[in-house]
Amino acid sequence: MEKWTAQNHFGPICSGRQLQNIRCEISLPAQLGTHNSRLQNIKQILNRPFFRSFSVILASKVRMKQIYLQLFSPNFILHAFLVLLFSSPLLANDTLHVRVHDKVDMVWFESYDQDGVFPSADKEFHRVWMIATLGCASGGCSDWDYTVNFHLLENRGFDSTIASIDTLPGGELDTIWSVDPVREEFEIGRLITPYGGYMATGSLGFNNDWTHRYRYDVTDFSHMLRDTKTIRAFYSGWSAGFSITLDFYFIEGTPPREVVEVKNIIHGSHNYDDAETYNEVRTPPVDLVTPEGTTQAKIRYLVSGHGFDNNVVCAEFCPREYYLRVDGQLVGNGLIWKDDCGLNPLFPQGGTWVYDRANWCPGELVPLREYELDAIGNPGETLTFSLDLEEYTWSGNQAPSYITSYQVVYYGDWNIRRDAELLEIMAPSTHEDHLRMNPICSNPMVRLRNSGADDIESITFEYGFPDGHSCIYLWEGMLAYSEEGVVELPQPLWSEMDEDKAEFFVRILEVNGQADEVEYNNELRSTVEAPIMLPEEFVINFTTNSRSDDFTYGIYREDGTAIFERVPGSPNTLHSDTILLPTGCYSFRVWDDQGLGLTDWPTGQGNGSIVLRRAIGNFWTNIRSIRTDFGTESSFNFTVGYTFPNEPSRGDCGEPITNTVETSFTNGEIELFPNPATSSTLIKSSYWNPIQKVSVFGVNGELIQSNKAGSAEEFRLDTSPLNPGVYFLKIMTGRQTAVKKLMIVD
Repeated sequence: MEKWTAQNHFGPICSGRQLQNIRCEISLPAQLGTHNSRLQNIKQILNRPFFRSFSVILASKVRMKQIYLQLFSPNFILHAFLVLLFSSPLLANDTLHVRVHDKVDMVWFESYDQDGVFPSADKEFHRVWMIATLGCASGGCSDWDYTVNFHLLENRGFDSTIASIDTLPGGELDTIWSVDPVREEFEIGRLITPYGGYMATGSLGFNNDWTHRYRYDVTDFSHMLRDTKTIRAFYSGWSAGFSITLDFYFIEGTPPREVVEVKNIIHGSHNYDDAETYNEVRTPPVDLVTPEGTTQAKIRYLVSGHGFDNNVVCAEFCPREYYLRVDGQLVGNGLIWKDDCGLNPLFPQGGTWVYDRANWCPGELVPLREYELDAIGNPGETLTFSLDLEEYTWSGNQAPSYITSYQVVYYGDWNIRRDAELLEIMAPSTHEDHLRMNPICSNPMVRLRNSGADDIESITFEYGFPDGHSCIYLWEGMLAYSEEGVVELPQPLWSEMDEDKAEFFVRILEVNGQADEVEYNNELRSTVEAPIMLPEEFVINFTTNSRSDDFTYGIYREDGTAIFERVPGSPNTLHSDTILLPTGCYSFRVWDDQGLGLTDWPTGQGNGSIVLRRAIGNFWTNIRSIRTDFGTESSFNFTVGYTFPNEPSRGDCGEPITNTVETSFTNGEIELFPNPATSSTLIKSSYWNPIQKVSVFGVNGELIQSNKAGSAEEFRLDTSPLNPGVYFLKIMTGRQTAVKKLMIVD
């Protein structure tokens, strides 16, 4: 291919092969000393004819003082680097990447140790992330849920033992000593493997190439992750297997507060014989001296319960209280329990993944409990740390046990007062943790954390589409230090998104009405995928199993309000509802209060089904089938009347899609007549779907009337008190809820 060069006054100088990789270097005049002036100069450069035919994206490149450009034209894509001779605070902080384990097969109950070369002690980092990528072992995945602990090994000197003693000629003894390093384990994360049978057999959308990522904040261990250190992945499995990859990302910058030291209080697995033995013998109180330089501290408590072959199925399937104390004062307590296993993002699995457990679910990381200590005492003072579990008795073949990492982190003074840290875009997202709620056509959702000392009471967000339309939103609430929150943003103008560059961004502009002290964590981007389009009229066929009363399903608007909602009520029965929707964005949702889904396994409740169908002439065709092994919830978003993102006008961010068509459904059709009405209107249903309550709402959502209908097939609504105009009737029957529009005229 032809090699070419483009050059302009003081840059850029670009070289490369036509239509392929191009490298561009910019030389900027020395007098352009401020960041703003330099960025303005770059904008002028990118506005020159050489670049005008392209759409340019600027983004930071980690570890290099570069800006990465993607140059898009209608027919091809060019990639280039602009190598800048300065560092801008608008770019992301430098990030160092260290990979320790690289697809290491874990096939038996043992430790898998790998050495990693970490940054030197003279570097300072604002945040350190560990990403654990779990996959199948080279020989395939295991069928079972096993615990995987990640430990940082810290050298604590050497231990020597006599290996052998020989008698030399003359009677002298020759002693050979075995000298081994003494290393203390610090647990930095834990996960439970999924039931991997579907991966092993290549079924239900899985195969042996499957992977899942888990993210851990290990900033508290930044001062220990220096130079050469050993990282241990301990696999508790008795069968092969899984593979593990561990990546560490060190983001340079000032830490929120200086870590003085981390100390283990209790570490390991301990059987629960009885409360006194567990609390006083197996996990006895520990005295620790507060190190010099400490002004504040935090407790890290990571626990998971295991074993169930006993009369109380403890500790795996029984919730129990824990109590953390410092010098006898309660500093943290809660329930060793995770009650949302039915919402597991990694589903379906081959085993009992839907059952809630003692602070863990198969295929998920084990959640860490953290407690800030208001009073830690003075440096040099000895404090007593204790852990107590709720008293209970058991009998059977297997003792309950708890794997525990109970640590205290000592800190110095605060370095950063004001920092709202964007952690992830939950929607729109293609990340495997958020597949249950994506793709979307309505409200974006982001997770963030207060990483500064001051409480956060307001955040100003900008969000939308790079190089396109954006929205501004002021969030108000309260986040104390280390607290996380999920913010649902008003709907953007999806029609403004470039389909050829389906990307969404969110950016923090202000925190508490001021600039954020940490800039690199104020912006995130995600890929946007299109939800499906359904016809305006379709049928929901819901066949219940033996647990009909536990389910609720329906069609919901963008704001979450129900257009149609039903509790089936009758077991092992087909319920059929015809839905007619105007143009808009909607969601279908089914919820099981028991968190078990519609499948027969593992409860023997029988199999149900959910199928969406439509008529084409005289023929019926399925348009979507819902997986029955969904656990607690299954939902999907969809559009009617348009293909995403080509939605009708919203007018502005956060406003609903404009349409004038009435929403309705039929199931023994609920009817209103007359409509328009003057003095009254008759609401008719059927004998098997009696009317229980009729509420009247104004167009602004204000409740005007509420009328009990007495479970009748017909109900006459007195409309004489209503002024002429448009109203909405919320009609509750024995099986469903409907919303009807009513016009009142003179």
